[in-house]
Amino acid sequence: MNSEKKKQNLSKKKLINSAIVLFASKGFESTSTREICNHAGVNLSLIPYYFANKEGLYLSIIESIINYGLTFLQGELAEVENIPNMNTEEKISLYRRLLAKYTDFLYSENVPSSFVILMIKEQTNSHSKFSEMYAKKINILYKSLRKILASILGKSENDKAIIIEVSSIIGQILSFKIMNRATLPALNQDLYTKEDNKKIKNIILSHIDTSIEKLNLTKIPAMA
Repeated sequence: MNSEKKKQNLSKKKLINSAIVLFASKGFESTSTREICNHAGVNLSLIPYYFANKEGLYLSIIESIINYGLTFLQGELAEVENIPNMNTEEKISLYRRLLAKYTDFLYSENVPSSFVILMIKEQTNSHSKFSEMYAKKINILYKSLRKILASILGKSENDKAIIIEVSSIIGQILSFKIMNRATLPALNQDLYTKEDNKKIKNIILSHIDTSIEKLNLTKIPAMA
């Protein structure tokens, strides 16, 4: 790759990183293209050059990271189609593995905390220009988890208890990212370490096991 191409890629990356931070803190409507470019330290002409406009930039951010997440989870998501042929232990294993993999995704270096804030904004803003696209893709994960848990418990995936249980677990996973300003200063560090991420995943898995065991299923075997 020549030096000019490297420079272009760096400028594009700076734009995306700055846009994520500003969209997360100020919202889409309140963030101007000039602010994004000033924050990134790049020329204003680069947004139309790379993304056509601000909407194109926002869509690119949402779509690229969600698509990356779905690709990251594709192995476990593909297994969901085989649920009718699984026994209870296999279903529980898939449920735990999918949630553990989702945790790995959220806490990977490729997913900044600001993006999690954007996810939450999309969840709460039904009038967003991109809410339909966001909901359609993120629901692949939610529906898969509901389908697995419903099959484990012999209930409908649309049962209120199933919906709330899955949302509760997802909320716990997201909470460590949302609580950065409280948690990281208390830990006297700027980012979660690999060891922190491992502990977070173990905590989530223990909560999953507890929630399933409370529903009078047999004790969950430890996952390797």
